[in-house]
Amino acid sequence: MKLFNGDDLGGPFDLIAGLPLHPLASHAPIVLVPLVAFAALAMAYWPSFSRKYGLPVLVLAVISQLSLFLAKASGESFQERVNKEVERHESYGEIAPFTFIPLLILLFIRYRMDKTGAGIGSPVVRRLVSILLALSAILALVYIFLTGHSGAESVWGWIAKN
Repeated sequence: MKLFNGDDLGGPFDLIAGLPLHPLASHAPIVLVPLVAFAALAMAYWPSFSRKYGLPVLVLAVISQLSLFLAKASGESFQERVNKEVERHESYGEIAPFTFIPLLILLFIRYRMDKTGAGIGSPVVRRLVSILLALSAILALVYIFLTGHSGAESVWGWIAKN
């Protein structure tokens, strides 16, 4: 049995062990993105949190970014296979990985500012980075919620209507 077995229908991100990859791959960003976003909010306001947990948060952020692109790629393959129209979910899913990139960059900047010492960056720059970090965390949370909710509606919405 092949672990990854795509075919002409769905492509390389289609199936894993004979099952669709997208339902499995989509759970990682649903868990990791909010975790990283809430940690980013903590980093924005508590430099001590950033100094202590900044590196693990950055590692999780990179894993989150990769999981977002995997969920996007597997979603495209899954849509080809099921041939179901999921327009709203697809449009959110197209944008979600790119809303996380500013968060990843700002996390790195904030971590470097706090790790190196309080003398890095003027108070205005530090405040601006904190505000942008908080806004990018909120944006990532909103898009992961919209993407996940619209996907869940397309799969499970019929139960709520009955």
